[in-house]
Amino acid sequence: MAAMFAEVKKTLDDLEHRRHYLDADWDRAKNKALLEFYVKIMPKVLDAERCSIFIHDPASKEIWLKAGTGLGEKEIRVGMGNASIVGEVVATGEHRIISGLQDKNGAHKKADQKTGFVTQDILAIPIKSLDGNEITGAVEVLNKKGGVGFNDEDKALLEEMAHYLELTMENIFYNQQSAGALRGIFDLLVKTTVVLSSVVILLVLAFSSYWLLGYFLA
Repeated sequence: MAAMFAEVKKTLDDLEHRRHYLDADWDRAKNKALLEFYVKIMPKVLDAERCSIFIHDPASKEIWLKAGTGLGEKEIRVGMGNASIVGEVVATGEHRIISGLQDKNGAHKKADQKTGFVTQDILAIPIKSLDGNEITGAVEVLNKKGGVGFNDEDKALLEEMAHYLELTMENIFYNQQSAGALRGIFDLLVKTTVVLSSVVILLVLAFSSYWLLGYFLA
């Protein structure tokens, strides 16, 4: 049994190593450069100050920064749901346009304190998988210049630009999902084996006690 678990763990470790290799290959294939290019070009097209591209990790239910203006990879991490605007966008699959954030509390305040940036306006849209069944991430642009705020025309333009990121984002998303699923299966297998082993031990003890009792009472 121990040998079987060792073999399964080796397979998982090999897959994890392969995933890291694919990530390195992803860099060499210039997909990372593509995301960084979008981070540079989107604010110019939308007349905004910053742009951030987030990846949804389905295993940890976490959303993390892949590329962003003036930020490093994974420098920002948020959970799913209403705790943050990007978390809400990924959870609901709906865009958000919000102004006046400098006067509102929320997860953006923590990010602002960390980066020294002051968030005033946000336009955030989800990025969907190619089949439309999953939310693989999100794109945010921050602070429309001129103090006019983002509008539906900005949203339509951002969605059009983000459409060309879908394949790259989906590749990252499913790499994470596969790794998380395999690790979960292994953990479940370990727990199941521990339970079965405990049952066998109890049965052996019960049978031994029954046999000994019968032997001494005979």
